[in-house]
Amino acid sequence: MNFPPEDIQVLVSKIAAILRSRNETLAVSEAACGGLLSAYVVSVPGASDFYIGGKLVYSLKQRLKLSGWSDVEISQYMGPSEQVALKLARTAKYELGSTYVLSETGFAGPSSDLHLNHNQDQNTAAKVGTVFLGLSGPAKEISCSRETGSVERATNMTEFAKLGLEFLLEQLQ
Repeated sequence: MNFPPEDIQVLVSKIAAILRSRNETLAVSEAACGGLLSAYVVSVPGASDFYIGGKLVYSLKQRLKLSGWSDVEISQYMGPSEQVALKLARTAKYELGSTYVLSETGFAGPSSDLHLNHNQDQNTAAKVGTVFLGLSGPAKEISCSRETGSVERATNMTEFAKLGLEFLLEQLQ
């Protein structure tokens, strides 16, 4: 088994070189990737030079609670979005003190049903294969959404992590 895949090794090596050259740090806040972002980042020898850690709290209510959401905000939560990704990144940046925080949240599958206690607006609900990425850094905050076109959970998880790393690299360059 070759871990991480070669294309991921290339991405992470470029990210590591940039962060090391600037003496900057990275942390992640993960949801749908289930820890793959962190695993990919720490696969680089000496990752502790730039990677300080991350947060992976998979349960929706606990993820929101541990990311600084009030009970009122949790009760009104409508699902993953760019705004949610940015809030997760901001909170982790404050908590972990990293130069950059990359966050991801989305729908890996097999469905996009979050089992919320209130009605989710189906007109704004994203579909399976959609990831929302957020980056909080020293000069700016930015977010985006990407779609994989897949309904396969494992495929989406690995693609979400890759898309997150590509997004991070674009922003660092």
